[in-house]
Amino acid sequence: MRWLAICFVALGAAWLAPTGASAQTRSVVVYCSHDADACELAGKTFERETGIRTSIVRKATGEYYAQLRAERDKPRADVWYGGTIDPLLQAAGEGLLAEYRSPNLGQLAPWAQSVTQRSGYRVAAIYKIIIGFGVNRELLARRKLVAPRCWSDLTGSAYRKEIELSNPVTSGTGYTILATLVTLYGEDGAFAYLAKLAPNVVRYTQSGTAQGPSVARGEVAVGVSFVHEFITQQLAGFPVDIAIPCEGTGAALGGMALVAGAPHPVEARAFYDWALTRDAQELANQTKNLIIPANASATVRPEAARFATAPMLDVDPMKFGQPDERKRLLTRWQREIGDAAR
Repeated sequence: MRWLAICFVALGAAWLAPTGASAQTRSVVVYCSHDADACELAGKTFERETGIRTSIVRKATGEYYAQLRAERDKPRADVWYGGTIDPLLQAAGEGLLAEYRSPNLGQLAPWAQSVTQRSGYRVAAIYKIIIGFGVNRELLARRKLVAPRCWSDLTGSAYRKEIELSNPVTSGTGYTILATLVTLYGEDGAFAYLAKLAPNVVRYTQSGTAQGPSVARGEVAVGVSFVHEFITQQLAGFPVDIAIPCEGTGAALGGMALVAGAPHPVEARAFYDWALTRDAQELANQTKNLIIPANASATVRPEAARFATAPMLDVDPMKFGQPDERKRLLTRWQREIGDAAR
């Protein structure tokens, strides 16, 4: 009798449990290259609002680009969400990402719609972050230095060993700065500028997130990075001021894409559609990730909104996102700037 009871319980459990197929249709796997807090909040919110079980894990864009290439024959992810758009465009060019024309694309600002269309609808632009200068005003005052306001100011001899940048070979932020300078001065002019700037650079960091803390703690007087890195330090009470270069500045776009051959394509499209909506894009306002959202009707936190109309250079993400162009520029940077700094 005991054996029969066990059998009935087991059969009942099997009958009540969802089938493997139906369980899969209610799941989505998201590779997230957004900031960690933005990844976590997006995953929890989407799952709560849709009932779709959401597995979301954060890694840098370079890591996920390599992982998607390794998983080409048997994809494990459904969506690649957030992170600078260049690696996503590279992945799209290699056939790793699927074309998708979301019904919510019309909600995006013109700059986001343009990039999405030019990618063949394989990568959507979902936010913008812009380059600026962060300075420690107390350190500048002690050293009797005036805060730089223009790219041309940074090469002045008064800033010798006072500036921190990131290495474009390892940092998406650094590559955005390089692309910005090439757009502003032309390629040869940009490398001449970087050579003139080099004596003033105390170090080129591996990551573009280092400049905010370095400036805030007074380790360096001036940092060049995305402005939200410095806004975070301002909100924490550090004596940090921000300037947008007077000649104009560049921006990096955050991207999103569906993985080609994704195991859960229906749920992947549901997440993609949701991520383009106003409510989803306003989630960033609850985090430290102060971005300019692509959704045209989304509200921007005041701390970030004051930079939304900054003078912008026309840095072409499609041009600088091309693998051959990126490799060529980085090779030249390493040869002429990186190796010389050792």
